[in-house]
Formats: sequence, structure tokens, C-alpha cells
Amino acid sequence: MKKAILLLLMFAILIPSQVLAATSTKAMSTSEIEKIYFENYKDRVKEIKIAQKKLNTVLGAEVRELTQRLSQASARYKNEVKNKSSKAVIAQAKADCDKLKKQLSVAKVELNKTVKNYKKESEQALKDIANQKAELIKFIKNHTAGKDKLTESQFNQQVNGDIKSIDGSFTGILKMLTEAE
Repeated sequence: MKKAILLLLMFAILIPSQVLAATSTKAMSTSEIEKIYFENYKDRVKEIKIAQKKLNTVLGAEVRELTQRLSQASARYKNEVKNKSSKAVIAQAKADCDKLKKQLSVAKVELNKTVKNYKKESEQALKDIANQKAELIKFIKNHTAGKDKLTESQFNQQVNGDIKSIDGSFTGILKMLTEAE
């Protein structure tokens, strides 16, 4: 909520005044535009990268459960061998271990596929955001250089809409990665 209020405050007061000050002198450089409009862009990208790294944890509940069950079954098998239990009991314990190993192997393969797909999808979305950012920077440069016929109000409305769209895309990616199933 605080971020939303701060973002609205920035859109309503800070950005238009900074743009007005910048437009009265000369065209803005890319670094100036990034400082003004994309202040938290790198932080949002880092947030996505961290969420990508946590995908194994988020999606790996089945693998963790099977690993724990395999560990218990292996301990039981070793205990049966150590106690010199009957061949049938040892064979059953070994069969349980083998079955869990196969299940764990399949679960790990599925987890890796799923994680890879989520990462691929989020990387593509980050590329799309980067392209959208580049287009917005180009648009701002053109406006501040006087190459368009937009009023300041129209310009601010366009820029604010694009920034909100970029922010919404970041939020969507992050939600997809943190709520992955």
C-alpha cells in the first residue's frame, strides 16, 4: 500500500515537475530518464531473479516428501539387514526403497521441467518489459527534444500509463513465480 501511495505521489507531483524542468532546457539523456522514471527498475529485476532461484523450493514439495520417505525407507532397510531379519522382510524393505527411488527420480525430472518452463516464461516477460522500457525511453527523448506535438498533460498521461503497465508486468511475473504450482 505504501508503494502504491508513493508511486501515485511520484506520478502526480515529482515526475511532471521534473519533466517540465527538463523539457525547458534540453532533451534528456537516457541516464537522466532512467533516474527519473525507472528508479526501481533494477530492484524489480533482482526481485524476479530471486524468485526464479526460489522456484525449486516453491515447487519442490513432492521431491522433499519423497526424499524424506526414501531416507526413512533406507534406514528401515539398513536396520532390517543389521538385525538379520528374514529374507522376505529384507526383500520388502529393499523393494520399498527401490520404488521410492524411482518415484523420486521421476519427481525430480518433472520438477526440473516445470522450473525450466517458469524460468523461460519469466525471462521472456523480462525481455518484453525491457523492450517496453526502451520504447518509453525513446518516446520520452523524442518529447523532450520537441519532436512530437503532445501537450504536457498528454505526455504525462502516456508516460504514467506505460510506467503503470511495466510495473503491472513486474507484479504479474513475481506473482506467477511466487504462487507457482
